[in-house]
Amino acid sequence: MPTNAERAAKIREATLQAVRERNQLGDQAIQQLVTIYDDAGEAIAEHIERASNSDDRVTLDHLQQVLSEVRKQLKELEEKRDGMLYRHLDKAAALGVGAFAGELPSSTLFAVNHQAVSFVRGLVAADGLQLSDRLWRMNRGVVETLSDHIQYAVINGESAHQAMLRSMGRGGGVPDDIARAYNGAKAGVLGRRVRALMTGEADPVNGKGVVYQAERLFRTEINRAHGEAYMAGAFETEGVVGVRFMLSPNHRVRDICDEHATRDLYGLGPGVYPDRASCPWPAHPNTLSFVEVVFEGE
Repeated sequence: MPTNAERAAKIREATLQAVRERNQLGDQAIQQLVTIYDDAGEAIAEHIERASNSDDRVTLDHLQQVLSEVRKQLKELEEKRDGMLYRHLDKAAALGVGAFAGELPSSTLFAVNHQAVSFVRGLVAADGLQLSDRLWRMNRGVVETLSDHIQYAVINGESAHQAMLRSMGRGGGVPDDIARAYNGAKAGVLGRRVRALMTGEADPVNGKGVVYQAERLFRTEINRAHGEAYMAGAFETEGVVGVRFMLSPNHRVRDICDEHATRDLYGLGPGVYPDRASCPWPAHPNTLSFVEVVFEGE
């Protein structure tokens, strides 16, 4: 029969592999996420072009039609995004508990996987929000960001158009600010701006493209599902007395994670916690830190 040291070494090797696969899963999810946001932005831009008038401008007459298409495309995006997230939660939890495949029966592994995903979906955070609330708020924010920008551009473009007509009627030139506002309502310009807002260009709320909010949420919840399943599996394993808070190899900036990884609060060694309730992982959203098992006698 293998010793605790041998079992610990085997599980830790599996733990590191599971963490690498967790990170790869997160990267793949982000790539897929950017694709569906980009596709939605492209569909909205194409509709804007179809809705423009003879001089390629989106007018007030077209505005409600365009905004309706924005809501339609973002509803479809929401369904794709949320379904993808829930599938990745299942995969992440399976990776986490999979480190104990040689220690726990398959029925226990299945139960732990299911419980971890249920925990992540039902967790009420300190701000009182569950995952479903965050997804809803995120989608509302995307709708508001795009709608506000499109309305601003179209209304300003209409005002600029009227100002240009008055100026030309008097035989005068068109001021630069009026020309910019007029051009900002052009379908091509507006479509490019929508695509940029969706996938990268800064918006006034978070300083990044709206997809960034989804990326952050995906990474946070995928890692949470992985860690919860891992810890549940760890404390089902005979001989385990705690889990050690581990910093990511990519950890560069000192933060609260360093404190959690070095404190010895329970006499079990630096960063070791005797149960799930006492372990402060995850210390913050979007973390890449993880935990590993500690066996009796180590």
